[in-house]
Amino acid sequence: MSDNYMVKFGNLTNPSVNILKEIKTIKSLGFDFAEIGIEASEDMPEILMKQKNEIITLLQRFNAPAIAHTAWYIELGTIYSGVRDAWLHECKKAIDITYILGIKKINFHTHARGLFNKKAKKTLLDNYVESMRELVAYAKKYEIKVMIENGAEKGEIRLYPDIKFILKNVPEVGFHLDVGHAYINGGINTIEGYINKFGDRIEHIHMHDNHGKSDEHLPIGKGNINYKKVIKLLKQINYDKTITIEVFTSKNDAIKSMNKIKRMWNEI
Repeated sequence: MSDNYMVKFGNLTNPSVNILKEIKTIKSLGFDFAEIGIEASEDMPEILMKQKNEIITLLQRFNAPAIAHTAWYIELGTIYSGVRDAWLHECKKAIDITYILGIKKINFHTHARGLFNKKAKKTLLDNYVESMRELVAYAKKYEIKVMIENGAEKGEIRLYPDIKFILKNVPEVGFHLDVGHAYINGGINTIEGYINKFGDRIEHIHMHDNHGKSDEHLPIGKGNINYKKVIKLLKQINYDKTITIEVFTSKNDAIKSMNKIKRMWNEI
């Protein structure tokens, strides 16, 4: 059976393991690209900078360009201006190393402590929008595409209307669809809403499975997500970019999950 998909499949580096070892493992397993985690403890920008030549050489061996992935706990919407300024400083350092490594896309999460009431949520969302505008402008000089990822659980900007608000108010930012996160926050209907409404904004996708209650990052088929439906929706919008298999149980489970997605993509 011949492949009838154009998407490329990758795997995320584990920030607690040496980055060079992780990239080599991801390549040896047959993934098309590596998603480079820029976060503590082994993948801070300062650490990556010391290994930049080796990283660049390893990334050039893949079939598709790498993607940069920042820490989930960055608070770009916090009401504490000094804290937000500090995080923006760290995010710009992440963009700098992304450029140095020759990577053209970088992802930011929507972690947001302080979602106490409607007034607090509005402040957080407004702050997040302002932060994104600043980061998009900063990354533009490097020709790097900034993306935001929909959150998963309490303590994150995760609901469809709130992500819609950010995307509407920062038209230059790309959308990184995390299928598992979307499923927790509204099931298959929320996934379908994101794909149908923001299909032309989707720059990257994370796939993993869960039972709809928490962010389990299970192998494909071990949870309740109807991935046949998800793939059908993606093919309807002719999605042809990148998908990271973000399975945390093991690298072996990740490669098996990738092969399942590939089979479904061919069959649908």
